[in-house]
Amino acid sequence: MMRDLSKRKTDRRKFLRDLAAAGGLVAVAGSADAAAASAPAASQPKAEKPAGYGYRVTPHVAKYYDKARI
Repeated sequence: MMRDLSKRKTDRRKFLRDLAAAGGLVAVAGSADAAAASAPAASQPKAEKPAGYGYRVTPHVAKYYDKARI
């Protein structure tokens, strides 16, 4: 007795196709939930950073730039 391999291959392909479609739906649903959750947070005004933070060329950074020049 021979097995029907063509039926088996199509079942496996259908399973993988359905699995990929379900993964896509989960990704879309997850991004929709994240967008809904972040919407109220976006309405709050941004607090400004205190002065003194951020990139500054300090003496040791300037020394590195001097050494790095060709």
